[in-house]
Amino acid sequence: MKGIYDIHSHILPGLDDGARDMEDTMETLREAVRQKIQGIIATPHFHPGKFLTDSGQVLSVLRQVQEECRKENLEIRLYPGHECYYYSGLVQSLKEGQALTLAGSRYVLVEFSPNCLYSYMQQGLEELWRNGYQPILAHFERYACLGKKENLLHLREQGVLLQMNLGRLQGKDTFFRKNPWGRLVKEGLVDYLATDCHGIYFRPMEAWRSYPWIEKNLSPERQKKIFVTNVKKIVKNE
Repeated sequence: MKGIYDIHSHILPGLDDGARDMEDTMETLREAVRQKIQGIIATPHFHPGKFLTDSGQVLSVLRQVQEECRKENLEIRLYPGHECYYYSGLVQSLKEGQALTLAGSRYVLVEFSPNCLYSYMQQGLEELWRNGYQPILAHFERYACLGKKENLLHLREQGVLLQMNLGRLQGKDTFFRKNPWGRLVKEGLVDYLATDCHGIYFRPMEAWRSYPWIEKNLSPERQKKIFVTNVKKIVKNE
């Protein structure tokens, strides 16, 4: 596998529970390049009351990381974003530019409490839609309410895009559900596979562990769609 783009990562130093410092960040990015990852959207948490990294801070730190990459001749493309925790004021924060969409597009990486009610999740996603945003549900496999496949299919019918953590294909990162994750990927229900990497100490960059399963079970066309084509739609705001 090569030319992969990762839409969900916590690799910016010192902003949330991800990379601790610049060396942590750079070692993570070196490892990403070794694992054939070509581009990463940095998505620190935007979670009022827990991690409230404002957009100016994200953009400033991202520029610093990009400069370090240039100094090392590390060839990887970096884009700004947030992993936005849904709350009643999220849309207003997006409109005011406090919370970031992905790569300056209309796409929003959004997460909820793992135990939230399906009706609440649906209401939040619909609010994003009504205000012109394209929601991507972060690590959708964590939500207990999506244990019912009809709820999952309903979100798909509404146009919600779904991101799964690559760790699921390795049997890692288990929260509530015990569904065969690979089957959902093979069925075409997953739009993005991402690392959700948090630096070298917690949830390190281990995309390579999933490559054998992906190459065995997904066609080259499907691989390209998940890792490249769908991500380029974000970057180009298509």
